[in-house]
Amino acid sequence: MNFDKRLKNYALILLLFAVGLGFNACDDNNDKPKPGHSDINKFIYDNMNVLYYWNEEMPNIDYRKEGDSKEYFEKLLKKPDDRWSFITDNIKELEDYFAGIVKSPGYSIQLYYLEEGSNQVVAIVEFVYRDSPAEEAGLQRGDIIYKINGEELNDKNYISLLSLESKTITLAQISQGELIELSPTVVVKDLEDLKQHPIVATSIIDNGGSKIAYLAYTSFIAGYDDELADVFRDFKAEGVKELVLDLRYNSGGSVSSAHKLVNMIVPASENGKPFINERYNSVLSELDATLKFNIEEETNLNLQRLYVLTTERTASASEMVIYGLAPYMEVIQIGATTHGKYYASVTWTDNNLEPEKRRHQWAIQPIIIKSENVDNSIDYSKGLAPDYELRDNNYNSDLGDEDEYFLAAAISLIKGETFEAISLKSAPGEGFSNPLRGFREKIDPLHGTMWVENSIP
Repeated sequence: MNFDKRLKNYALILLLFAVGLGFNACDDNNDKPKPGHSDINKFIYDNMNVLYYWNEEMPNIDYRKEGDSKEYFEKLLKKPDDRWSFITDNIKELEDYFAGIVKSPGYSIQLYYLEEGSNQVVAIVEFVYRDSPAEEAGLQRGDIIYKINGEELNDKNYISLLSLESKTITLAQISQGELIELSPTVVVKDLEDLKQHPIVATSIIDNGGSKIAYLAYTSFIAGYDDELADVFRDFKAEGVKELVLDLRYNSGGSVSSAHKLVNMIVPASENGKPFINERYNSVLSELDATLKFNIEEETNLNLQRLYVLTTERTASASEMVIYGLAPYMEVIQIGATTHGKYYASVTWTDNNLEPEKRRHQWAIQPIIIKSENVDNSIDYSKGLAPDYELRDNNYNSDLGDEDEYFLAAAISLIKGETFEAISLKSAPGEGFSNPLRGFREKIDPLHGTMWVENSIP
């Protein structure tokens, strides 16, 4: 980078620093009153004008006349393009979430209507996190949650019942279309600061002397990058030749973690080539950057193809892995069309450099980057379509078990079987067909968040 460009970048950094510390100038007086909603609105306005990817298209609204800061923030967003920017008045909770620390029982569930025309629903356990209350209670993939505290779930009460801190769960099984209650009940209590370990399953399958690795990864969290690298060291030591990457339940996360993952997958010959081009708005265009493959031999599998398992929940950084690798290797996608989010956001407070000096707990999480692959071949209006379509509605085996519905399909493709035969062989028996739409956004409003760290000081 030449001196002139460095100088311009420095000027931009100074501008952002001044905006970011706006509330903290001359803040030595501890008796100074805390900011009111007008101050919060100004914090929103000043920072959105600089940071927001669509800043030039924001409406001209007088922030001093807006009585609700959250509503004011929403008015600034470009709809329908931007479905992801948000604001919070609890920065600690947000930072904990991004670190994988949440109040939770430690399971991931999918809700289904029990039958057509009924409002009764059941919750199917997709997986449980390690060292969680759910794991300790013995819950596992495929368990059917039928009642909570003796009350059947339906589409009116499921949020209140699932949100209880302590739950007495009644499980059930389906036999010949009938729901049969099981006993005994299971008691699960939320853990206040549960660490949701994103590596939920790994396995190595012997395919006639050629080894297939499987990894189920549920979120890109920087704090687990070293453990992820250890998994790939083990894969390499075992002589793995194929990888099935399960991103069905991965809704995004840290760009830096996604970058580290692809470095362990991509062909070694592509080292140093562009993975993702990051595009900012016109104000911040000097910060445009290219993330390049940076391979470490001890963890790189040097694969020529990759099998990726997806659902509509596969989003953001997960999608980046797929479309960022596609120009360099064969990426075979099995499952459903992904969420369709190709933008990254940043957490911005009134003092990013010195959090202990923050004057308030508000933070904005605006979209600031458009993420493009090397040939910019993305249709930004929709998700990534699968090469082979499967519905994730069968919970016949644990994740990583070679008989598990999706993994079995991938293994069959690796063996060279036709997909028609795979579909017949893997067709769900007691699969659920009528999912309850939209419940996840109510339970997990940060679904699909992809963020960058330290891109802006």
